[in-house]
Order: sequence, then C-alpha cells, then structure tokens
Amino acid sequence: MGTTIWVLSKNKTTEGDDWDHSALFYAVEKLDPICDRLGLAKLSTFLDWTDFDVNMSEDEDEEFPDEEVLIDRASWFNPSEALPMLRALREYLASNESELASLLEQGKEHLSEELLEDLDDCISKVEKIATEGDLFHFCVVM
Repeated sequence: MGTTIWVLSKNKTTEGDDWDHSALFYAVEKLDPICDRLGLAKLSTFLDWTDFDVNMSEDEDEEFPDEEVLIDRASWFNPSEALPMLRALREYLASNESELASLLEQGKEHLSEELLEDLDDCISKVEKIATEGDLFHFCVVM
C-alpha cells in the first residue's frame, strides 16, 4: 500500500480507518481546482500530515511521539465545514464522468473507478463524526 487518507475522529483516533482512500489522495491536486470553480473549500484544507511527517522523519534521535502528542499536533476540523464540499464534489464528479476519468496521474488511472466510492465513504464517516459532535481530519498515512 502507498500513501492514503484515513478519516479520523479526534476522540477515536486509535480506531483508525477501515478504508483505503488512495484514489482520493492521488486526486487531491486535481480536485482542489474543481472545488475552487464550484466556490467550495478545498479538499486539501482538511488534510493533516502530522502522522506522515513523523513516520517520514529522518531524525533517528527523535522518539516517536505518543498518541496524545500526535493528537495535539494535528489539525482538526468541524465536519460541517467539509460536508458541503464533499457532497458537492461527489455530485459534480458523478455527473461529469469524462472529467472523473482524467483526475488521476499516469499509472494511477485504475483508481478513478474507486474515487466515487472513496467520497461516499468519507461522506458517511464525516456525517457520523458530525452527529457525535466531534472534530475530524483526513489523516495522510503511509
């Protein structure tokens, strides 16, 4: 598995995520301009790179931080800020299949079929986090 996105709830970070959102991760750079055109918050706004950066650190003397430190370092967002963007992006891509097919870089085109599924899963999880009154982020993991 390469780099992917997990949907994490601040109060339940240890639960991780059961879905590999690689298609969404690899499409973020091309989805952000679509968000701009639609007048939406950018998808990349909700990415948190804390876990990725810690895992990629080359400083061998640095101890791996415990879960609480990672939670404190991370950026967390209100689900209500992301849900309109996720829903509109999903609707837009479902009705623009030709654009959907061109969103992934060469070698990753096979993931375009999974992109709508990734968005559906993210919407479902972010909606659940909203009903729980918690914060979330899209955690970039390797």
